[in-house]
Amino acid sequence: MLASAYAIAQQPASIHLTEKDGLPDIEFYNITEDSKNYIWLASDKGLYRYNGRSFEYYVHSSQKGNAVFGTKEDHLGRIWCNNISGQFFYTENEALKLFIDLGDKLYGELAEFIVTKKELIVFAGNIIRINLETKAITQVSNNHVFLGAIEEISDGYLYSREKYIINANKSLVTRDSLQITTFLRNLYDAGIKDKIRIASNEKINLCYFLKNGRNEFYRFDIKKTACNPISIPNQLQDRRIFDTYFHDDTIWFSTDLGLYICRITNNNLVLDDIYFKDKFITKVIKDSEANYWIITKGDGIFIIPNINIHKYENKDEKLNITHLEKLKKHLMVFGTTDGKVGVLHTKELQVSIIDSRSSSRVTEIKSLPKSNETFVIKEDASFKLDHKTEKIKKLYSFEFDGAKSLSKINDSAYVLSSYRLAKIVDDEYKFVKNIADKRSYANYYSTTAKNIYVATVDGLYAYNNKLHKTPIFYKNKPIYAKDIVETEDQKIWVSTFNDGVFCIKGTVVIDYFGTDDGLLSKRISTIKNDENYLWIATEQGIQYLHSPSKAFKNLTKQNGVPSYRISDIEIDEDRVLFATNTGFFSVDKTKAFKGTKIPKVYINEVSIGLKSMALRDQYKFDYDENSIKISFNANGFNSFLNNKYEFRLLGQSNVWQTDNNGSNSVIYYGLPSGDYTFEVRSVLANNSDTDSIDSVHFSISKPFWREWWFYIGLIFSAVLAAFALFKRKINALKKEQSEILEKELINKQLILSQLENLRSQMNPHFIFNALNSIQEYIVFNEKELASSYLIKFSRLIRIYLEHSRDSEVFLSEELNALNIYLELEKNRFEEVLEFTINVEKSIHTNTIKIPSLFIQPYVENALKHGLLHKIEDRKLIIDFTMHSDTSILFCCIKDNGIGIKASKAINQAQNPQHKSFATSANEKRVELLNANRVEKIKVETKSTNKGTEVLITIPIT
Repeated sequence: MLASAYAIAQQPASIHLTEKDGLPDIEFYNITEDSKNYIWLASDKGLYRYNGRSFEYYVHSSQKGNAVFGTKEDHLGRIWCNNISGQFFYTENEALKLFIDLGDKLYGELAEFIVTKKELIVFAGNIIRINLETKAITQVSNNHVFLGAIEEISDGYLYSREKYIINANKSLVTRDSLQITTFLRNLYDAGIKDKIRIASNEKINLCYFLKNGRNEFYRFDIKKTACNPISIPNQLQDRRIFDTYFHDDTIWFSTDLGLYICRITNNNLVLDDIYFKDKFITKVIKDSEANYWIITKGDGIFIIPNINIHKYENKDEKLNITHLEKLKKHLMVFGTTDGKVGVLHTKELQVSIIDSRSSSRVTEIKSLPKSNETFVIKEDASFKLDHKTEKIKKLYSFEFDGAKSLSKINDSAYVLSSYRLAKIVDDEYKFVKNIADKRSYANYYSTTAKNIYVATVDGLYAYNNKLHKTPIFYKNKPIYAKDIVETEDQKIWVSTFNDGVFCIKGTVVIDYFGTDDGLLSKRISTIKNDENYLWIATEQGIQYLHSPSKAFKNLTKQNGVPSYRISDIEIDEDRVLFATNTGFFSVDKTKAFKGTKIPKVYINEVSIGLKSMALRDQYKFDYDENSIKISFNANGFNSFLNNKYEFRLLGQSNVWQTDNNGSNSVIYYGLPSGDYTFEVRSVLANNSDTDSIDSVHFSISKPFWREWWFYIGLIFSAVLAAFALFKRKINALKKEQSEILEKELINKQLILSQLENLRSQMNPHFIFNALNSIQEYIVFNEKELASSYLIKFSRLIRIYLEHSRDSEVFLSEELNALNIYLELEKNRFEEVLEFTINVEKSIHTNTIKIPSLFIQPYVENALKHGLLHKIEDRKLIIDFTMHSDTSILFCCIKDNGIGIKASKAINQAQNPQHKSFATSANEKRVELLNANRVEKIKVETKSTNKGTEVLITIPIT
């Protein structure tokens, strides 16, 4: 039953980059790979550089508009470009620099140009030459002519001028010229309104142009003065051609509606194929890693990593393929998840759906040995396909339905694996025997080993001719197999769900392949035998394993593999077909594997801390600039996926280190002073591949404290410091001795002062008056008063004597002595004396200390000089108060006596030479006490309208 038939397109498998992939623009006008394998892109938004990881934008502040064109590299490695405004730029030191603005000479024309070692040569209405050093302009002529695009050849250039093709040397001096045959009149009159373009690989020389809106092609040979028209495909006649690229024996034309693949046959341009139909292609280049870059205007970039991997596309129907089986040369049968069965003619690129009556999944397709019939098994039905008629016939037997794997055992039996069991079915499709009552995934009958291999949910088993079962183990563990095949060297190969690939002889595992043995992944989707080779589809790529040598070749998405979801594999002569969830793709097994190329690694940044340094070969850093980051990269498409690096720092270690994390930088922290050389290379390189190594040299200066002059200065400074320290110590000792002597002297003077105070307090008048009072009490027989007075007097004398031994006493002790003293003096004044001692409540008299024998002399002065000369109403008030911060004690002694002036007058009248002993002793003692104090004791005496007031300020230490 024929459901449908249609043609499919064969295209190289490509990777499409757009803005969602980080591409900075989608409209590109030119592309160049430079000598360091950077890809430079001239786009509508400006100039970009791609290093395999990211795109870097180059712009100049004086740039008129964003779009740039015509990227070219000069002999110094600089990239040149221009714009419609007539500005010409070049890159240097990671920046875009403006070379010259020819806007006033080009009049808005986008000029072609070349850069020699000495000149920038611009092709516009005429040829303009600009000296690279002086920028001096030489204009070849003032006549505006048609100048076509210039084409570089091995020993010079080819370009068109009006109706002539010019052959010039490297200095652009004309060597030969050839008139294009058709132009017997000027170009404009002949219908040529655009430039004549030239395409040459020096074997084939073509020129082409639009004449009256249609393309005309000529093949020329200047040496033979031949220029002959050639026919072109109809599809190419109306196309706008932007660029040509020679690939082997084909010519690729970049047009406004696809990439046209043509070849020259008998002076005819024959169309082979059209890639990227409906895409506006502007240019194609092949990079150093054999990746093809196809840039477009409006659709980003297409990259063909491998021109020998092709994808079969059908826009109308996506086929989710489950199984693929070769019927004969260039003819395949396939099944899908939705029950379609079709045949694929690989040469004619024709697909015919031959059955779609059931939507049940196709679970197995198996061709019978030495037969023109193939079993097609679905989940709910079974069929046979006739190779000659390509027609399918249903089997009216339920034994095959849902089989996952089918093998012919002999001429009269089959073994089938299904989701429930594995069983034997005879040649008439009738059940014979169950050999496994468990879910079975695959089976294979080996005619050489005479074993049936069956993969079940419990493991892998081998059944001999008598169906005796032998389990096959690896390291005492079962093997959970998924696919089973046999190579010509009679080895059984088993793929697993998660455990890699096993090689078996008979019932013994003789080899195993995991990720440590070269396998890209241990999760295998399917395998296929190919003579002594094995095709292995893993979740990380396709591998081609040579059984005798155990050598792998790999194909990954970076090599052009469009999908890893591979359900089946078939061999068709030199091509291998892979069935996927989106259709088919094929690999040319003789050409698809690229030779291993050692990528050149470049150091692209040296940083100190967060500061990036200008890139050069050698650096000298200060001692504190010793944390260094070095970045490097092997430029090229997706280099961060394809490349790993080895590096070492000579001066620290000679051992190569590998970074397995995909990083392209290394940081060295806290390097000691010294000379270093950092080297980096690809892991594919070895010690003999010196060209693949990039290096940078740097030295870190010694810190100043490790220089010879610093040691001498340090020794000299140490001697000076020792001398200064010694002298300072001597001076300190002298000062300390002086202070000790001074303190001793002060202490002695204080002791003398205390003795003088004691002498003052125990003066003869006081003692005489006290004894006289005691005598008087005795004479008048006032025994109790005499006894009380005597006790007070003796207690006071004892207190004075005790206080004379101490430098300080508690305030409470001083108050006690003052009370006793004033009680005794009150008796002397015949009771005509009122005294009051007031102590502020906040004052802790038992913790505060004051100088001993200190207050009493001032009280005595108040009595002796102020109150003694007053007959009645004698009053004395002593107030003790504390400053708010509790660090200063105030003692205020107030009397209502005759005052300071009257007292001095009486003293002068009695004894003009008299000076109070107590007063001078007090002044001297205050001076001595203050000598050792930071906060000084102050004594202030002033007259008031009511007498005399003495304020004593005592800092509490």
